[in-house]
Amino acid sequence: MYTVVAQQQIALPVDEVWDHLTRPELLAKWFADTSQFVPGAPVRMDFGDGDFLSGRVVEWDPGIILGLRWRFIGHGPEYEVRYSMLRRKDGTELTVQDRGAITQEEAECLRVGWTEFLLRLNKAVVKNVNTRFNWRKAFQFTYEINAAKRKALVTALTDPNWYHASLAGVHARIQDFDENEINSIITHEAWGTVETRVRVKLKNIRGADYAFFAHEGWPQLPGNLGEEERRRFVTVWLGALQNLQLDDDLQRQEQDATTAVYQLQLA
Repeated sequence: MYTVVAQQQIALPVDEVWDHLTRPELLAKWFADTSQFVPGAPVRMDFGDGDFLSGRVVEWDPGIILGLRWRFIGHGPEYEVRYSMLRRKDGTELTVQDRGAITQEEAECLRVGWTEFLLRLNKAVVKNVNTRFNWRKAFQFTYEINAAKRKALVTALTDPNWYHASLAGVHARIQDFDENEINSIITHEAWGTVETRVRVKLKNIRGADYAFFAHEGWPQLPGNLGEEERRRFVTVWLGALQNLQLDDDLQRQEQDATTAVYQLQLA
């Protein structure tokens, strides 16, 4: 795994910087929406375009250290994020470390992303303005799978009928595919003649199999439809992949629920 580091000097005392990292109404000004943010508790960060982070607050030392563990859209690798604050004469030196990227390319994207987020934070706290970004133009996410589930995933993603049945009635045209990559063109009656593109890359990294998804083309949809459909398709994709039972955690939860029901029936 890779670790990325970003740093920002902020002309405010550490207690005010801490508030912007932990108070939901202040987090919403520069990062994401959350209903609660307390030590030891689950947390979900919603970005407004369908993307979200879900995890837990694992370190809580006000004005010094804030630690979280989360997954993007609740799947894929877990990231360990650690904010640290140092008092300086002219304010606060804020450093963020993010450990969990599984490729060098992803690590570079995270480094650039965190640099931008800290700049947004600095502008939000110094100028007291909302600096949230609007929406990401592509929906990109990662699933961790095993060899058996890889076969099931490839079978689904190379079948146009699966897309139509599982992705809200879309129509798919498979452009090309091999054992490592699948490229498809996706259309929908509500989109008119606009085509979106789905690319799935399958990689084995340090003994683990991953599927890297990218669904692009949303800005080409008319008016506000692109943002609305991009937001909707986060849920659509998650539901479709869960129905394929690619997620071990989901399967364990379903098995535990079935066992609990069975035990209640026997009681």
